[in-house]
Amino acid sequence: MSDYATTDDPAARFATTAQQYAVYRPEYDDKAIDALRERFLDGTGRLLDLGCGTGRLGVTLAPHVEEVVGVDPNEAMLDHARERASVVGAENTEWRVGSDADLPAMADEFDPLRLTVMGRSFHWMNQGRTLDTLYDITEAGGGVALLSDTEWLARGTADWQDAVYEVLTEYLDDPPERTGPVEYDESWADLLDEHGFSAEKCVFDVEREWDADGVVGYLLSLSFCSPAVLGDDRERFESAVRERLTEFDEPYEEDATVDVIAGER
Repeated sequence: MSDYATTDDPAARFATTAQQYAVYRPEYDDKAIDALRERFLDGTGRLLDLGCGTGRLGVTLAPHVEEVVGVDPNEAMLDHARERASVVGAENTEWRVGSDADLPAMADEFDPLRLTVMGRSFHWMNQGRTLDTLYDITEAGGGVALLSDTEWLARGTADWQDAVYEVLTEYLDDPPERTGPVEYDESWADLLDEHGFSAEKCVFDVEREWDADGVVGYLLSLSFCSPAVLGDDRERFESAVRERLTEFDEPYEEDATVDVIAGER
């Protein structure tokens, strides 16, 4: 297995997934975006999309702020973010190479922030340091929002998801555990409270439909199942997933949730 799956280098972790990430990762639900807009945004102020990836959150929220700055360690991801912004005419966006480790050095440039949004990227960060830095540069009444989407490979409960996971175990040495729904001992809401943000959690139910291309593309967007990790096995892996999916009728249905944990300063 390639070291891409376990590397501590944030730029390398998703180095070969940018195209799949841009196309096959699902959009955040409109209700989740509306919740952020209604609580924090009035068309003014600066929004930081930290760990922005291909810019889904930053571009979606750009019409509701004066300025968006997206930061990600992967230049290929940022290229997709720039393209996404260009397509919709989001001219108030800027995309910069960096990670949470660079945030303290960038803090003076970003001060003040109305809102910082982070998707699943928060999982990879030094969370306490990041929240402490953001608290110092977030204006009163502004906040931090953490968004997470059901990771269906590990936590989905459908039969087709079980089948896909079985294929994955044949090609990966150490796949993530197939857990179904899971609760953590310390939630991100607790963590926000500990670092000065008054947190609330909202959960939005989402129903999605996938086809075989979408399933394969999504799998290749994952850091532990990227083209670099699969290497010469990629074509065989894709064929095996598609073959296994023929046991089920398209579209493949997913009952998902989008969690929004928002903390106000």
